[in-house]
Amino acid sequence: MYRRIVKKSTLTAGILLLLFCTAALSALDRQIVLGREDRWQDVSYTENLLMRKGRWGSQDLVLQEAEYLADQYTDLLVHFNGRPFQDQVGRYRVAEEDLLLSNHVVALGAGSGGFNSGNRGLHLVAEPGAAFYRGSWLRDFSIEFWLYPALLRDGEQVLLWQGARWNPDTVIPQELRCSVQDRTLVWSFENVFTEPLGQASSIRLQGLTALVPGDWHHHLLRYDSRLGLLEYLVDGLPEAVAYTTDSGLERGTVLQPFVGDAGPGQVGVGTGFTGFVDELRISRSFVQEPNLNRYSSNVGVFVSRTFDLGYTGTKLKRIDGVFRTPGDSAVYFYYRMTDRADADTSGVPWTQFEAGQPLGKTQLSGAATGNRGRYLQVMVELYPDGSRRHTPEVSELRLVYEQDLPPAPPTGLNAEAGNGQVKLYWSTVNEEDVGGYFVYYGTEPGSYHGRDSDLGPSPVDVGRVSQIELTGLTNSRLYYFSVVAYDATDPPHRSLFSREVSARPSSLLP
Repeated sequence: MYRRIVKKSTLTAGILLLLFCTAALSALDRQIVLGREDRWQDVSYTENLLMRKGRWGSQDLVLQEAEYLADQYTDLLVHFNGRPFQDQVGRYRVAEEDLLLSNHVVALGAGSGGFNSGNRGLHLVAEPGAAFYRGSWLRDFSIEFWLYPALLRDGEQVLLWQGARWNPDTVIPQELRCSVQDRTLVWSFENVFTEPLGQASSIRLQGLTALVPGDWHHHLLRYDSRLGLLEYLVDGLPEAVAYTTDSGLERGTVLQPFVGDAGPGQVGVGTGFTGFVDELRISRSFVQEPNLNRYSSNVGVFVSRTFDLGYTGTKLKRIDGVFRTPGDSAVYFYYRMTDRADADTSGVPWTQFEAGQPLGKTQLSGAATGNRGRYLQVMVELYPDGSRRHTPEVSELRLVYEQDLPPAPPTGLNAEAGNGQVKLYWSTVNEEDVGGYFVYYGTEPGSYHGRDSDLGPSPVDVGRVSQIELTGLTNSRLYYFSVVAYDATDPPHRSLFSREVSARPSSLLP
């Protein structure tokens, strides 16, 4: 019920329900709170998660956004998450960064690069081994980024590489430019694609769909060197196609891209552009399926550390949660408990539960291990919605448990001496889980190490009775006695000692 309330209503309803549950706690209930003030510090393992500022100003667990990851084909990768801006692969050196860092207008990750027409933008110098290092022959490549234009004025420049090549004694300028024209992006290549004999060509691709200011779109230019196919896509849909052949058609001699060695060249981003750029990546491959989703399909996992609840047999009553599941995103909760003294829960199966419901009654799946134990772990799984545009948000977990405390000590202990024996009797402890009593005896006050009795050495487990005769004691010797109650847990919890009494057996007594 709790989860449905949170899912169908607002987070406010979840907060009110949590406050109601908190107010209803019994005097014996204890709590462990995860999230909010402790910022989810009680963690042993996380995967595909990050923390984001929530409605309370504290940190919520959310899915990690599907930022690009560097692989064997990645030539350049700039996330724009923080300063200093840098290439994650290390093949390009930042020569200049005259741009803003935005943490509010973001496509993926924690930030984006903010540009305006008065800034010089970001300039990257190719190091040896980079695709755009001078003298490099390129084969398959892809250039992609997320773009959030603000003005879309003609001539705004999003990306620019300029170099030069010899042919054979003449320096020929080269250029790869991505700029704005008629509210679309235009890709132009000057003297980049060349014939085996050195004849260079000019190629131009222009998008068909007019862009809209104030909105993120994914742009991808990709090249297949085998076919000479140069293709431009917006949000995964083809916008323009060209063939880098001597005929300009699908058939013909394929011209290969060459980075000239007559000048160092630089990759410039955002010079004269107004808007935001995020997730700039150059790959030495023909990217088949661009990543257009904010989140991957991978589950996000949070596993808490193991909590010591203090006593074996402690009852986990329920686990309250404050969370949101926008769209058809989902959150699943699990716990596991054990009484093992080494606090190792790794071999205990997880039990799924519904947040806010009494445990032991509405367990949903898994090999239930029961909701009693001394050592406790919880796990949370977060799943994105079907479109992978929304993430669940988990603000807090509140673990409510009742310790299985030791029973109260027995009262009313009395001792009657006899011939070689002492009769003890006391009032039973009025608690349901009392398993029995230990009788302690000895010959010094507070020191119960006696071994004389026919019933065995101290302490003597007498079960659930409330009186006993200790026989085989030595006459004329003064003995001291105390009784301890224990409960039915394994191992049992023992009460404090009862009051101490003494008695001296004698042959003159019956």
